[in-house]
Amino acid sequence: MNLPPDSRIRVLVVDDSPFMRLTIQKILGQDSGIKVIDTARDGREAIEKLKVLRPQVVTMDIEMPVMNGLQALNEIMRCRPTPVIVFSSLTTAGAESTLKALDSGAFDVVAKPSGPDLKNLSRELCEKIHSAAKVNLTRLGRKIGPGSPAPIGLAPKYLTKNLSPERISLNHPKHPVQIVAIGTSTGGPSALQTVLPRLPADFPVPVVVAQHMPPGFTGPLAQRLNGICPLTVCEASPGEILRAGKIYIAPAGKQMQVERKAGQLVLQIGDNSPVPTHYHPAVDVMLLSLAKEVGKGTLAVIMTGMGNDGLRGMKEIKASEGYAIAEAEETCVVYGMPKALVDAGLADRVVPLGNIARVIRESVQRR
Repeated sequence: MNLPPDSRIRVLVVDDSPFMRLTIQKILGQDSGIKVIDTARDGREAIEKLKVLRPQVVTMDIEMPVMNGLQALNEIMRCRPTPVIVFSSLTTAGAESTLKALDSGAFDVVAKPSGPDLKNLSRELCEKIHSAAKVNLTRLGRKIGPGSPAPIGLAPKYLTKNLSPERISLNHPKHPVQIVAIGTSTGGPSALQTVLPRLPADFPVPVVVAQHMPPGFTGPLAQRLNGICPLTVCEASPGEILRAGKIYIAPAGKQMQVERKAGQLVLQIGDNSPVPTHYHPAVDVMLLSLAKEVGKGTLAVIMTGMGNDGLRGMKEIKASEGYAIAEAEETCVVYGMPKALVDAGLADRVVPLGNIARVIRESVQRR
């Protein structure tokens, strides 16, 4: 009798903690579409096993003896590129290492859990493994600095060619833009490092950003972006008045909304969500508040990410005559969130990553 080939996603688990190796194995064992083919105690052992076993996805701790996760990741991306999901501790040092890992080509990050968080970890980790197994490896860890022609691993044709007339149409917002909102998830940190540095120092409206990340990670991300952007970038604070020429990153673990008070737009940061969501921050929550408080003056951008967060909020943005941009499939690390927008017919423009900043500038300049 010939058995059907095993179609499960093959995963290598790398962690120096026996408890974490066993925990991750048990979590992944509950998903019928995933198979843990082996484990490794450090980066060096991981590389040896990766060459022999050829897993489709690797989960990798960062802090390990012999060879740490960052060193192993760099070697993996050099010798046999494979999607790597990084496990990181919720510390400042852990966050900095994680950002370096994402720069080096890690697919995504998962926070190391405590006991009560294991249920949430199970859902999150399995979702990310399924997405990682489908990723185009040339899009991991690439970003475009100012003046660069195209993402690393992508031919320059993706910036202007092979796009239908509708996808490069020259339509612009019908109403003056008062605020720019950006929502993103997997692949977002690199995408933000492509788009935000290309916004000029005299940018005339505020920019708000919701990036899916574990708590403690958005502060270091904001600091990193602040160091490479002409605009000031900060992690958003409760009660902060939105100012032109400033970029506000929603704090991970919280929901960020915008409220109009005495004619000014003010940030509301808290735990409550007006709609059911797994994400904190949620793009939907941010966009729903903008649809209500700013409406037709909103320019909203959805970039790379899993799932459809942002779809509900964008429907309200469009109902209020706001403007919607979706990142094109050919430059997304994960074509999930933008796809939901495009499939629903809500995108005014579908734009490759390298052109998004230019389209934003042109749209805002017409105010």
